[in-house]
Amino acid sequence: MKRPRIDRRRRAWRTRQSGIALLAMLTLLTLFGLYLFVGQLSATQYRLGNLETDAAVLAAAREALIGRAASDDNRPGSLPCPATSDDGIVPIFVQGNACPTYIGRFPWYTLKVGELRDSAGELLWYALDPALRDHPVAQQINSQTAVNLTLDGAPNIAAIIFSAQAPLPNQGGRLSNNLSDYLDASNSDGDNAYVSGPRSDAFNDQVLAVPREAVFRVVSPRVLAEVGGPGPAPSEWGLRKYHADNGSFPWADSNADGNGDVGTISGGLPYNELLLAPWLSANGWPSRIVYERLTPDSARISVDNSIRAVIP
Repeated sequence: MKRPRIDRRRRAWRTRQSGIALLAMLTLLTLFGLYLFVGQLSATQYRLGNLETDAAVLAAAREALIGRAASDDNRPGSLPCPATSDDGIVPIFVQGNACPTYIGRFPWYTLKVGELRDSAGELLWYALDPALRDHPVAQQINSQTAVNLTLDGAPNIAAIIFSAQAPLPNQGGRLSNNLSDYLDASNSDGDNAYVSGPRSDAFNDQVLAVPREAVFRVVSPRVLAEVGGPGPAPSEWGLRKYHADNGSFPWADSNADGNGDVGTISGGLPYNELLLAPWLSANGWPSRIVYERLTPDSARISVDNSIRAVIP
């Protein structure tokens, strides 16, 4: 009469054991899933951290170039030649007024920004449009200077900065200055058309353009400040110098000859009547400036999207 009771106990014990085994298996699967999730999350965070590092380094390089362009003494808007080695020093011009190369190392030493390196520890690379090279007898440089660099087909690019990242399988010659050992696809073929794109087994360049407009958005206010006449004291040149000498601002130019025409309040800058910094005329800025004589004692000047009020 007691045997069925023993069988029931055995079945209950086996059921409990099966439940414990199932719970243990579910726990192991859950822990393994968490392990995979945490590992994937860590890898994602690592990649995002690298992307943020590279973006910050590229942005710092771009700001250094724009700042250099705006502060140049006699050719605002010009940019330095690429360096020919990882010392970051801009080389001397060759063949008269040409840069030795128009794509090379970023000139970190000349720009005094330190060794800007990407998340792989690589120094940056840099392409320059030849029209914006900083040579005193090169062509005029202003916001209408034609440039030929493109990035992904987009035109009007003044310069491009590259983070080469870790070497691809076909780039075994690092510690060299060979372009193809660092930059990928058409970025290393020597023409003016450059590309960006997602990382792959065949492409991992990180690329940042310096549009011409971004350069001259900073240069144009400096141009207007020079034309208006700098300094809080009586200016030595520009419109404020004219006012100090004549007691009023000049009339505007109505026929693009550089001379003011009596009674004309809006038109071109009467630059022939002004004492201006030599680099303004040398780079074709005066004829591009719109001038308004608001009153004898107030004026307004503009170029591109920049506007400046001028008072004595």
